[in-house]
Amino acid sequence: MMELDQKQAPGDGAPLFAMVHVTRQRRGMVDLLCHVCGQPTTRNDRYIFPVASGGLVTLLDGSQQYGCNVPPIHRACTRRALRDCPHLSRLSELPLRCSWDEGRVIYRTDVTPGLEALAQTLPEGTEVVFSCYRLYGPEFTKRVLGARDAWGQLARSRRAGSA
Repeated sequence: MMELDQKQAPGDGAPLFAMVHVTRQRRGMVDLLCHVCGQPTTRNDRYIFPVASGGLVTLLDGSQQYGCNVPPIHRACTRRALRDCPHLSRLSELPLRCSWDEGRVIYRTDVTPGLEALAQTLPEGTEVVFSCYRLYGPEFTKRVLGARDAWGQLARSRRAGSA
């Protein structure tokens, strides 16, 4: 399979938190690089925002596991993400420390949102990796669902308090 390779210019200009850079997204997912600073994360310093990213993937046996399409982030980098990312700054979400389960990388060859025009320029029948995600096991999936539920309860209580 071929992978898309988007031009990179690290350190040039301001970060575009609302845009996905296809090459950095894949490298971040495969190599567990921080989504903000681009440096490697370690098992002791690897976080995600489970409400803002990813979702449940239904497996062939009908079970569901958490799949995340956003690279992990260092704890120190979460402050910048919460401040500067348009999506995160509206959610009031706390980061969740990843478990020792690094999940497994799943490559996506379907056209991901925003890449439709580019996909039309590719030769017909060419299989291209557009993005990837990590599929996590049942234990981490349970932690993510717990974090999402806690966030939902807090959001409902805030709304009820302001009503």
